[in-house]
Amino acid sequence: MAKIETTSAINQIHGKTNGRDRGYFYMRNGKQFYRDRDETYQQNQSPRQKWNSAAFAYANKITNELFSSSESVTQLNEEYEASKHIASNGKAYSTPRAWKFNSLLHEYKLAHPFVN
Repeated sequence: MAKIETTSAINQIHGKTNGRDRGYFYMRNGKQFYRDRDETYQQNQSPRQKWNSAAFAYANKITNELFSSSESVTQLNEEYEASKHIASNGKAYSTPRAWKFNSLLHEYKLAHPFVN
């Protein structure tokens, strides 16, 4: 670990300083440290995390396709108003995009049940 001593008026730095950093700053026992960390969130996923990621990717892809043309947006807005803002999972949503995304997410999970 590297010990960081600032020479300016900055007392503490927490977390990453920008999105491209590999490490992060943190405080321990009143001292500032920097730690390198490889972020391998996608490589070390559990089976349930992979299942959730696949459902999210599917819902995101279909939602982006549906909201890319003005005709489908008009139709989705009408469906959203007719549904009283309630998605297929029974939850109410404030925007048509969130409503459709969560409906697709729920449909994917029903069609592809998680098996341990």
